[in-house]
Amino acid sequence: MSMKQQALLLSAPLFADVHHKEQQEFNGFSCSGCQGNGWHWKEDKDGDRIKEPCSVCGGTGKLKAVVTIEWKADS
Repeated sequence: MSMKQQALLLSAPLFADVHHKEQQEFNGFSCSGCQGNGWHWKEDKDGDRIKEPCSVCGGTGKLKAVVTIEWKADS
């Protein structure tokens, strides 16, 4: 079975004194809170089952990772 894998290859910037921070976004991950559904089953006050949006992904079913890299001197 094929698997999607995202990777970040690091290399020091040419002008580290000017660009000492950088940020990359990786998206398309299934939400671990709702397993990609975007909702959870709940009961209302009458006992009927309703779908409540997932509080982790906001109802989208997807998550993204935001990776921030800060370049500093190696001591």
